[in-house]
Amino acid sequence: MTTKTKKNISWVLAGLLALGFANAGITKLIGAEMQIKNLESWGYPLWFRFPIGLIEIALATGILIPKFRKLTIYGIFVWTVVAIITHLQAGQALML
Repeated sequence: MTTKTKKNISWVLAGLLALGFANAGITKLIGAEMQIKNLESWGYPLWFRFPIGLIEIALATGILIPKFRKLTIYGIFVWTVVAIITHLQAGQALML
């Protein structure tokens, strides 16, 4: 596999990950009913949707900027650990 191919695959994967995080962040910020229900089931106050949504959008943006990609990947790792803990505490192990 050539370096150019690896780079293209990296960009496609980063773009897909960014779309996922951006979608999650935007739906929290606009107050989508599904996100409101999720926050309630996790035991979080509804105002948490703003900092959570902004963090998810920041992660989506950071993964697309090569200079910040490595740092963003560490952030995504931490975010994933927090999400796992949240789901386990809420009795939602199947959502993992």
